[in-house]
Amino acid sequence: DATIIISTHACGSLTDKVLEYAMDVESASVAVMPCCYTGTDSGVPYGVRRMLGVGLSADVRRSFILQDRGYLVDFAAVPRAITPMNRIVVAERRK
Repeated sequence: DATIIISTHACGSLTDKVLEYAMDVESASVAVMPCCYTGTDSGVPYGVRRMLGVGLSADVRRSFILQDRGYLVDFAAVPRAITPMNRIVVAERRK
């Protein structure tokens, strides 16, 4: 059975918890639309945060974690007119 995890606007570290759960259950794929990035860029070098901003820095950090756990990671987006927090982190587990 394939498990797919989807999360929209999981505030702050809740996105990290959703991703951790998806990796723990070896979900076939996961898509998260993070929001409220305060404190989620821990471990990202200062210069990266300064150039990319907190949100993108946090999502890049998340993509490395997913990749290290065997997922192919990409980014997508919904139209900004729908929500300004429109980036989606999409990951598919490699077999």
